[in-house]
Parts: sequence; C-alpha cells; structure tokens
Amino acid sequence: MNLKSIFSVKSLLVVGSFALLVACKKNTTAENPTTESTAITTSANDDNIADAAFMDLKEVTDQTGLDATTKGIDTTKYPCVKITVVKDSILKTLTATVDFGAENCLCKDGKLRRGKIQVKVTGNKNIIGSAIVYSTTDFYVNNNGVSGTKTVTVIDEHTFNILVVNGKVTKADGGVVTWNTNRTRKMTAGFLTPLDFTDDVFEISGTSYGTNAAGNAYKFTTITPLVKANGCQWIKSGQLKIERAGKLDATVDYGDGACDDQGTVTVANTSKAITLKNWKL
Repeated sequence: MNLKSIFSVKSLLVVGSFALLVACKKNTTAENPTTESTAITTSANDDNIADAAFMDLKEVTDQTGLDATTKGIDTTKYPCVKITVVKDSILKTLTATVDFGAENCLCKDGKLRRGKIQVKVTGNKNIIGSAIVYSTTDFYVNNNGVSGTKTVTVIDEHTFNILVVNGKVTKADGGVVTWNTNRTRKMTAGFLTPLDFTDDVFEISGTSYGTNAAGNAYKFTTITPLVKANGCQWIKSGQLKIERAGKLDATVDYGDGACDDQGTVTVANTSKAITLKNWKL
C-alpha cells in the first residue's frame, strides 16, 4: 500500500444509526412528490457541503505535508500556514497541527481559511488497521465553520472505513448542517499512479444521517455504490435511499457515469430531475 492510497480518498454521503428518525417516520400518500423533491435536494446538497468540508481537512493536511521533515510546508498554496509535527517512535504515532492563524488567509485554491486542523496517524500508515484521525479548532473555510472528528481506518490495500462523529458545518449564509457518516470507500482506479491524484476513482457504500440547514432530519443509505472520481466534482453514478421523519421514502439516482450535476429524485411513483451542487464550499 502506498501513502496516496491511504490519504487520497474522496466521497459523498453515508453513515451510522438513525433509529429515532426511522421510529418516528410515517409514510403518507398526501404528499406532493414534486414538491418533496425540493426538500430532498436541499438535504442532498447540504450533505455534500458537509462531506466537502471534511474532505478539505484531508486535502489541506496532504498538501502542506504531514511530515514536515520530508515534505516541508507548501507556502505557495498556503502562505499563512504554520505546521508542527510530533512523532512518537514507541507508540508509532505522528501528530500534526496545521495552523492558519486567527484571521482569514487567502489560499492558492481561492479559499479563505482560518483556525487549526489536527491530524493524528496511529500505527504504521501502510498496513491494515492503521488509523488517521482529523479534528479541528476554530476552523473555517470561506467563513463556514467546521467541527467534528473524522477517522479513516485501513481495511485492506485499497479499502477504507470513513467515520465522522458529531460533524457540524455552520454555514456562512445561515443555518447549521449536522452530519454523521459511517461508510466504506474502495479505490477502484488510480492506485498505479501514486503521485497523480486526478485519476483516482472510488466506490462508496454505507449510510449518513443528520439535519440540513433548515433543521430537517434525514438519513441516506446507498442502494448501489456511489462512484466518485477525483477528476469530477460531482457523483457520477449510484443510488441512495432517503428516509425523513414523517415523510415518504425516496431515492436519488446520480446517473449513468457522466460527469455532470444532474440527478433524479423519485418519490412514490413520481420522478423529477434535480440539479446538484458540487463539492466546493
């Protein structure tokens, strides 16, 4: 296994238990499926926003260099960043803190960042069972607050478990998205080119649950794995089941593999095309 296989993982939607929502939900034929698709799209887009926020933690720590002694700090991409690294050779842990400072820093990718990201690697990151834990302190991307804990555990050479607990995105334009996820992500392409992240492709399966910015609870479960390519800013294919308290179940179909922002929501026997937001905050 190479370093890229562990640290280069992208996705969307997926994780955990949602007993309360399921217990309280009821199906009703009084709903207007066309109207409901708007609410479903809102939850899907907010789920994407949360996923993008937690992917940003990984991308930043990758590009600034987890091991400053060998990679150094990329001051071109992140001119304001300071990084400290603590190694424990006995416990085989590496803990890094990436600090953008208390004021917004304009980065090369056009995003404003401030606050701190902490990342801890436990065990040998090249073997099964190793874990990488990401957390934040007063961290913001484009004035969107990001908090929670993300753990990536190696299952096999190209497969990982992604667990986000108490994820929260406080949106700059109003509202709070809560997000928990527990999913499996398998790398299906790109592992033969460890220095090129653009050709990486992943299949994602599992569940995610939380509340969108409007305060409405939802749970997403994959029906068929979602396919995410690093060269595309949207999910290319796959299907999700959506459960919401007091509402009809629904499905979201991300298409046949084309890189576009189009999907289809189906409620009862009515389907409607929807436009999905990209991963960017």
